[in-house]
Amino acid sequence: MSWVDRQRSAWEESEYRIADHTTSREMDWSRVQNIVIHYTGAQTVNRDTAKLLQDSQRYYVNNRGYSLGYSVAVDQDGVSWEIRGTDFIPAANKNYNGVTWVIQVLVDWQDGCNRKMVETVRDLVWFARRKIGRDVPVIGHRDIGSTRCPGDGVYIQVQNKVFEPQTQNPLKEFKMQLVNPPVRAYDSRKGDGSFADEETRSVQTGYQGAVFVNVTVVGANGDGFVTVWGDGARPDVSNVNYAAGDTIANSAWVPVANDGTIQVYCYRGCDILVDVQACSK
Repeated sequence: MSWVDRQRSAWEESEYRIADHTTSREMDWSRVQNIVIHYTGAQTVNRDTAKLLQDSQRYYVNNRGYSLGYSVAVDQDGVSWEIRGTDFIPAANKNYNGVTWVIQVLVDWQDGCNRKMVETVRDLVWFARRKIGRDVPVIGHRDIGSTRCPGDGVYIQVQNKVFEPQTQNPLKEFKMQLVNPPVRAYDSRKGDGSFADEETRSVQTGYQGAVFVNVTVVGANGDGFVTVWGDGARPDVSNVNYAAGDTIANSAWVPVANDGTIQVYCYRGCDILVDVQACSK
């Protein structure tokens, strides 16, 4: 399981590898003081993110003599792309590179991030803070430089703390009640069809508080994992890990959203069965 959706191998060209065009030292997470949000400044961003990163890397190497300086990029589909990643300090914040980690959001001009992008940025902020070991602030590039970056729409989101990871409300103490017989709350084979790669669906449980569910993966298309949670940003955990062709199950307590749903995410396509075996009382 990777911290990012697309690793550098998904876009790097052999003669323009990041590692071959930077003299930056390795990341020292203990020194990081801020997570900095950038944008491209383009009126319209190329939706082919691999091509966008390839073109940008060529420009930086050919005209500036060093590689792209961002740590990670997030496109408008909410997909995260490794750039310097966790290996090298960024080269995007003059005088602050050694004490920052940089997320570039690929918005059009002065637009803000859409819902998918916001959720991914929150995940990355959570990830970086865990590596750093403390809750460093999320700031805009303009907070430490004379620039319009990351654009007005994104900067308003920074100011309003939109990119703060969403935490689950702590569950009140509860008693467990068995659901007897267990209830099959969801079966993708009956109606919705198999999950696509990296798809999330809401599953109605009919309960409040929390449910104890058995999640079964059927006929996995490739190696992957399932994450099940209540609401907010997807947590960086797995509830079921599977290999290609597997039919495998696992059980977990899951907080339930206010509307009675839980969220189910699959990294690689498969069918999913959700059986409720117990609930909070």
